[in-house]
Amino acid sequence: MVFFILPLACVTFSASFAQVQVTIPLGASNPNTPFSLSPSDLDISVNDTVTWINNDAMVHTVTTGKPGLGFDGRIDSGVIAQGGSFSHTFDKSGVYEYYCLFHPWMTGFVSVGSSTPVPPTEISVSTDKSVYHNGDTIQISGQVSKFVQNKQVTVWITDSKGTGISASHVETRTGSGFSIDVTASGKLWIPGNNYTIYAQYGSASSVATAVIQYEPQAPVEKSNMSDTSTVSLTSTSYMSSYKKLNPDSNNYVTVQTEHEIYAPDDKINVYGSIWNGLLDAGSGAYLATVPVSSLAGNTVTELVLVEIRDSHGNVVYSKETQVDSNGNYVVPTNLSNNTAGQYSVDSLLETKTGLIGTLDATAAAKLDSSASFLVATPSEFSVPTKDSSFTVDISSNSTVSNFAFDSKNKEISFNVQGVTGTHGTSDVIVPKALLGGQIQVSIDGIVEPYNSDRIVVVSDTPSETTFEINYHHSMHTIQLTGTSAAEVVPVDTQTVPEFSSVAPIILIASITSMIFVSSKLRLKITSDHG
Repeated sequence: MVFFILPLACVTFSASFAQVQVTIPLGASNPNTPFSLSPSDLDISVNDTVTWINNDAMVHTVTTGKPGLGFDGRIDSGVIAQGGSFSHTFDKSGVYEYYCLFHPWMTGFVSVGSSTPVPPTEISVSTDKSVYHNGDTIQISGQVSKFVQNKQVTVWITDSKGTGISASHVETRTGSGFSIDVTASGKLWIPGNNYTIYAQYGSASSVATAVIQYEPQAPVEKSNMSDTSTVSLTSTSYMSSYKKLNPDSNNYVTVQTEHEIYAPDDKINVYGSIWNGLLDAGSGAYLATVPVSSLAGNTVTELVLVEIRDSHGNVVYSKETQVDSNGNYVVPTNLSNNTAGQYSVDSLLETKTGLIGTLDATAAAKLDSSASFLVATPSEFSVPTKDSSFTVDISSNSTVSNFAFDSKNKEISFNVQGVTGTHGTSDVIVPKALLGGQIQVSIDGIVEPYNSDRIVVVSDTPSETTFEINYHHSMHTIQLTGTSAAEVVPVDTQTVPEFSSVAPIILIASITSMIFVSSKLRLKITSDHG
C-alpha cells in the first residue's frame, strides 16, 4: 500500500484550540509519544474554565499532584473515557501540577493568576505529495503563528494504535516556517496501516496533524511498455483476493466482501472473524456466548449479526450467524433485484440480552465493523478487429472516458475521474483473444507490481480475465498492456473498395463502347447535313 496524505498532493491541517481547552491526542498513553497533552502548559485567569478532551483510545485522568507523591487533594477528574471530557473552573490563583493516574508520564501545568492569559501558538503541517512507498522521503513542512525564542518544533509519527514510530526536532526557518525529512522504512511501518503525523511548537503550542497510509513496494516506472525487459516484477500473476482483516483488542470483529464491485446477478460473500482473545479481555466477559448443542455441555460460540443496507439506509438483507472454532464466519448472499448503487455491510457481535447498556463506550465501540461495495451494470466498449468484434466491459464508481484499444502497442487504455479524496474502483473484463499473455496494469504510466493489492484478478477463465483496479480519485489514466493483441482492420482498407482481377477488362470494354457510340453519332450528324 501507499502513503496517502489526505487527500491532495499538498494538504495543510491546522488544529487550533481555545486557550482553556486541552486535548489528549491519540497515542498519549504511549510513553514514546513526545507530547501527551496539547497544550501541556497553560496560563489562565482566575475563574477561567479548562476542559480536557480525550481523543486517545485509552482512558485517562486529570489528577493534581506529582507522580510518585500522589494526589494532592485538589482536583481529580475520575476516569475520562475515550471521547469523553472533563472541565474544571479555577477559582483560586496558584500553580497546579497534574498527571494521569494510569499513565504517570503524562504531566501538565496550569498557572492561574490575574494577568491576561496568553493564547497558545497555532501551528499547521503539510507534506510534499499524496503518495509514498517504502524507502521514500516524506517532506514535512509547516508554519507557526508566531516565533518563540529558544523553542523547537517537534514532529512525531504514530501508527493507528498510537505507537510511536519516529520523533524529530527542528528549528523554525525565518522565524515562522519549518521543514524536516523522514524516511518511510523499517519494521514499524506495517502495510495497510494508517499513520498520523503530529507537529507541536514547544509545550504550550496547539498540535497539528496529518493522516497518512502506507504501501510497502514502490511501483516500476513505465518507460516503454512494448519492451517488457525494462520491467522487473517478482511474480507472474496479480493477487486473486484481498488481504484478510485481522481483529484485535482495538476491534473485536471484522467484516469484508470478496470484491469492491459486483454485477446485479452476482453472489456476494460476506466474511470476517472475531478476536481470539475476546473472552480473555476485561470487557469480553460481557459478550455473547450461546450453547451450540444441549448435548455439548459447555461448548459455546459467538453470534454475529450481518446486515446489508442500500444507499438510502434500508436493510435489504439480515442474517444472524455463528463463528466457527477459529472465530471465522462466512455469509453467502444473493440479493434479489440488486439495483445499481452503493451498499454498506455491517457486522455486529451480539451481547447477552440486556447487557449492551452496561458496556462502557470504549467496549461498545469495538462490537461492530462495517464495509461497503458497489453494484453496477457494466458499460460496454466495442472493439472491431480483422477477425471479429470484441466487447470490453467496465464497471466503475468513477466516470469512465477516452476508451481506446491500441493493437500495435498491445494496450487497452481509459480515463477514470471522481471526487478528489474518495476511493475509486474499476472492474475490467478483458477478452483474451483481444488482449492476451502476461497483462500488466499501469496507473498514470506507473506499472503496478504483481503483488500489489491495488490490482486483484476477480476471475480468470479460458476466454477472459476480470481485473479489479483500485486507486484514489481525482483523475487517472488506466492502461492494460499484454504480450499479444488482435489485429485491427486498417483504416485505408475499410474505406477504399477492392477491385477484382476482371476490373481492368471491364474498364477497357466500357471505354471501347463509348468510342464506338461516339463514332456512330458523328457519322449520323454528317449524313444529315450532307
